[in-house]
Amino acid sequence: MMIIAIVTFKIDGELTDSVLKEKFLETSPIYKDTPGLIRKNYICDTSKNLAGGVYCFDNLDNAKRWFDEDRVKWITERYSSPDIKFYENPVIVDNNTDEIIS
Repeated sequence: MMIIAIVTFKIDGELTDSVLKEKFLETSPIYKDTPGLIRKNYICDTSKNLAGGVYCFDNLDNAKRWFDEDRVKWITERYSSPDIKFYENPVIVDNNTDEIIS
């Protein structure tokens, strides 16, 4: 079953939307070869000093392997300690491809 990982972390209150977008663009290439990753969406609410990502993985093992101790340390050093939650994702409605995926 597909898995959604929702990751959130506090960000520096001095980060603007445009600077945060640049930081996201800087790291985005590393996700192109992430084993089992179907899609990643970067998320932010700079008015609340929050950012993170929503990840869709092909299975829980790949999701948990990605968010290992080293990855959590990297996120913590770059931003702050992340909150990571995993959810089963039994159905996706993809309007770009006009598909319902299960």
